[in-house]
Order: sequence, then structure tokens, then C-alpha cells
Amino acid sequence: MAEHPFRSTASGAKATLMTRSFSPEFRLVTACAMWPPSDRRTDAVRTAAAGPIDWPRVLRVARRHQVIGLVHEGMTRVQPDVPSEIAGEIGARASTLVRENLAIARESLRLQRLFDDADLPVLVVKGAPLAMLAFSNLSLRSAQDIDLLVAYETLPAATELILRAGYCRYDPPPDISDTQLRLVMPLRKDLAFVHQTTGLQIELHWRLFLNPHAMAEPSIIASSRFVPLAGGAGLRTLGEKDLFAYLCMHGALHWWNRLKWLADVNALLASTPENGVERLVRAAEARGAGRAAAQALLLCRKLLQTPLPISLTATLDKSVTMRWLEATAVKAMTTGNGEHDPHEVRFGTTRGSLSTFLLSRGWRYQLAELGIQLTNQTDVLTVPLPERLRFLYPLLRPPLWVWRHAQRSRRSRR
Repeated sequence: MAEHPFRSTASGAKATLMTRSFSPEFRLVTACAMWPPSDRRTDAVRTAAAGPIDWPRVLRVARRHQVIGLVHEGMTRVQPDVPSEIAGEIGARASTLVRENLAIARESLRLQRLFDDADLPVLVVKGAPLAMLAFSNLSLRSAQDIDLLVAYETLPAATELILRAGYCRYDPPPDISDTQLRLVMPLRKDLAFVHQTTGLQIELHWRLFLNPHAMAEPSIIASSRFVPLAGGAGLRTLGEKDLFAYLCMHGALHWWNRLKWLADVNALLASTPENGVERLVRAAEARGAGRAAAQALLLCRKLLQTPLPISLTATLDKSVTMRWLEATAVKAMTTGNGEHDPHEVRFGTTRGSLSTFLLSRGWRYQLAELGIQLTNQTDVLTVPLPERLRFLYPLLRPPLWVWRHAQRSRRSRR
């Protein structure tokens, strides 16, 4: 695919200069995460690999950000001088990734057929459809599970279908009572299942986000599109505009702390016609995900050298809020030189958690976000309260947090 002609040289030079503050290993991994293959990407990988590199750290960063397939593809093209044991490990993990993705694609097709036979509308979110849309093959994108989206009113029937298909629920825990399950359902957007033989996992969603004001929820039937896989088979997923808005909001609510999520957005932008990027951004704004989309664009430009329309970047560069959101995401991605998840570091999640409040100007969104962050499933299961007293959970959160951490410390000392 030809390079986009409308990226400003000044913006590209600025982004390149800023990435020099990253560790050499993180720079190499981000260079491999650029897409599609091009002279620009090859030069970026070759340049990043030329300096002194801690190769075991490259492997750790690639695994942490779940981009081992892209790193393997980028290294294969450039052929840098990689220690044989590291090259072998990357190659082995990339091969495993292909096998896992094929298994997930086959199971996604089987599940879709079961839902169709039962006349239950379902969409496969991310996973195999996104891999094909973004990278045109199943070998590059890492997937941990199968995300299915159903209408809330069909959730009981969908759950029963999944159980009959060989799965059992593991989150919420299967041993909790029906009363406890009813208590935690308002705090969730999905149920998690694992296949009893293959170990494949499903997240059964009835909504995309916990915050009902994060993004206008798409219609499962009206907004779907068919993504071909092979031999005439294919999967239904979100429509183009809904998918872009969802990926941006999903990444933003997780502070983009995995490079994988940004690589998905970047690859979709690369496959979008030159006049389509602004159209996708405007569609995201209409769905309530405008700031998340803007944050994604700034990060793509900064880390992956994504060409963007000057008409968009000129506005984004002037926003103090957007610059802070961009810096917050970069900090999350590069924790411990890119090796560590922010959740593993003391107070590593504080700035990211605060950033979610800035993703919308609406007070309803911000109030809902506050409730989400101050109430969690563990508290509800630990101290079940009647419906009329559930407003107390935010007040109970600090003492319950202290109690849980004291319990962990006591067990660790033993």
C-alpha cells in the first residue's frame, strides 16, 4: 500500500525525536508493530536494531505487549544479528501463535453456526475478524479468547448454548449462589467461560463497556458486517465505524498499556482510504468516543509514525487535555522500559485511572465512571448488601481494600 501523502514532515520529525527517549528495546518492538510492510517500516526496524540491544528484554517487551507475531514478521524481513536462542524463541512463539489463532478461528465459526441454528443473533468482536481486517491474515495478531456480543434479552439462552457446547463458567466463580450472581451482574459486561477439553476461553458480552455512556452501543443486527476467512466461511463482527470507535474507547479505558491495541488501530487506519480517516474520527465523535479516537491518533503518530491528515493533527496538538492523555498512555506503555504492566507497579495505575474521567465531557459518563471505580465485584461478594444499601459500597471500598491487602501480607509472611 502506498504511503499516505498528507502527513506533515514537521509532525513526523517531532514524533521521531520524542521516541528517542524510549529504551532501545521498546523502540525496536514499536518499529516492528508498524503496519503495513513498507520501506519506512523496514528502515525503522533496521535503525532500531542497529544499536546496542538487550535481546532478552526485546523478547520480554514483545510478550508483555502481545505483539510477538509482528516482531517475528519484522525481524524476518530485516534479518538483524539476533542471538540464536532469542531468534529461536521468537520463532517458536510465533508458530504457537499461528496454531492458537487457527484454533480460535475454527471455534469461532463453530460457535457462530450454533448460534445461527438456535436463531440467536451474535457478533464476534475482535479476534479472527479483526485480524483479517487489520492484517489480512491470522498469523500476526495475538488473541487470548473469543469475544461474543449478544443482546441482553438473549443472555440466558446464549449462556445455555455455550454450556451445551462444552464450556463451563469461571468468572464469576461457578460456586457462587444465584443471589450473589444477581448482585454482581450490574457490575459486569460479560461472563467468562472455558472449554472443558480444549481450554479455549469465551467472554460472552451483552454490552461493550461497563460505563453505559462510554459509547453508543451498536445494534447487533443492524451494524454488523461479514468478514471472509477461507473457503467461503466467515464471521460477523461490528461495522466499520462501530469497530473503530470501540477499539479506540477500549484502548483508552485501559490506558493503551498494551501496544497490541494501538497496532490494531494503526493497521485499520493504514487500510482506510486517504479521505476515510477523518470520516472514522467524526463517526467516533458521534458515538461518544471522540477523545479516545483523538488519543489513538496521537499515539499512532508518536509511536508508529502513522501518517495523519494535517486538518486533524493541527487541532489535536493544541489541546492540553489530549496531550496529557497521550503522555499518560505512553507512560503506561513504557512502564519498566516497556517490560512491566502498570498493575505490577505500586501506584502504577493511578494516573491511568484518572485519565478515564477525561475521555468524555459528559457528567453522566463521569458519574458512572466514578461509580465503576469505587465499586467492584470482590466487595459485593465479600459484603452482600440489599439493593437499598448498595450506595454504601463506595464508602466501604477503602476499608475493604486495606483489609484485603493486610490479609495478603499476613499470608505472604507465613
